[in-house]
Amino acid sequence: MFFYSISLLHLLLEETGYYLTHPHLMFVLLSMIFLIGPLHFLYVKHLIRPSPKFSAKEWLHFLPFVLYLVSLAPDFLTPAEEMRVVAEASANDHIPAQFLWLNWVFAMQLLAYMFVTILWLKRYALDIKDVFSSLDKVRLDWLRNITYMATAVVFIFFSENVLLMNGINLSDFNLSSTLTAVYVYTMGYLGISKSEIFSQPEVARSMEQLPGLGGHDNVQNNERVEEAEKKYQKSGLSAEVAGKHLERLLRLMEEEAPYTDSSLTLLQLSQKMSISPHHLSEVINSRLNQKFFDFINQYRVAKVAQDLSDEKKQHFTLLAIAHDAGFNSKSSFNTIFKKQTGLTPSEYRKELKAKT
Repeated sequence: MFFYSISLLHLLLEETGYYLTHPHLMFVLLSMIFLIGPLHFLYVKHLIRPSPKFSAKEWLHFLPFVLYLVSLAPDFLTPAEEMRVVAEASANDHIPAQFLWLNWVFAMQLLAYMFVTILWLKRYALDIKDVFSSLDKVRLDWLRNITYMATAVVFIFFSENVLLMNGINLSDFNLSSTLTAVYVYTMGYLGISKSEIFSQPEVARSMEQLPGLGGHDNVQNNERVEEAEKKYQKSGLSAEVAGKHLERLLRLMEEEAPYTDSSLTLLQLSQKMSISPHHLSEVINSRLNQKFFDFINQYRVAKVAQDLSDEKKQHFTLLAIAHDAGFNSKSSFNTIFKKQTGLTPSEYRKELKAKT
């Protein structure tokens, strides 16, 4: 947020003529635009894969910023009178070619980082189904949306720059600047109001199970089985032990109904069974060809269907029945129920009443 705001500060200082008296500051602020893309990506990465510090490889993301600073050394040593000529040209809408090319490089860098960030978020959306039974509190749809928004803003900025290089001044960068300001406010509100969920101990411990887990929902069943078998080849879990774990798991689900806990995670269920989360995931993925999310919610849907057929519960609302079964929101309940039964909960209840 800070460095996005710096880009707006740069435009403000340029418009007010501040650079005419402090021309060297212009180059300092311009160098900081190379930090925006890396920080956006690293924010997403460390939110999904928490770690106490940057790795050596992650520091390399800041290399373009350092290299640009080094390239500016001659400019910093240039007398202020000479640098003021560049600032005056920029202020009079005669943007120097070096700045136009800088804008182009910056836009390409940021678009590349946004693309990689979106890929991370899409993989995350798949991986969390191996760890959580309810996704409402751990979805990063808001972060995906502001990443899309950032991509759109950068694309507009890039378009304005290309047009300007061809002699067409679309809006003097006012359009992309206004959208950047709106984006900063949007990102600030959503980032502050949403990301605190990951500071909760139980969620944080479950997030630690994400590395090494995951899969792809867009492959056929037999391919998913083969993928699961390859993934767990070196797990050390024999077929015999896996079979016993599966028997215990199915018995636990029937007798204790842990799925009625709306916040149930892979970690919690593995602790109930006194086995490692990785082995439990292996049993569910390879033996049942399911993700943890789908495995748990099939029991919840079955519980709802059973309660809807119960004459003693005919006066219960659909939402009350859903909560009893472990669903924690109406939207997720409706979506999951229809996906598994082909009918909405209300349609299912109407069919039952018609039959009786």
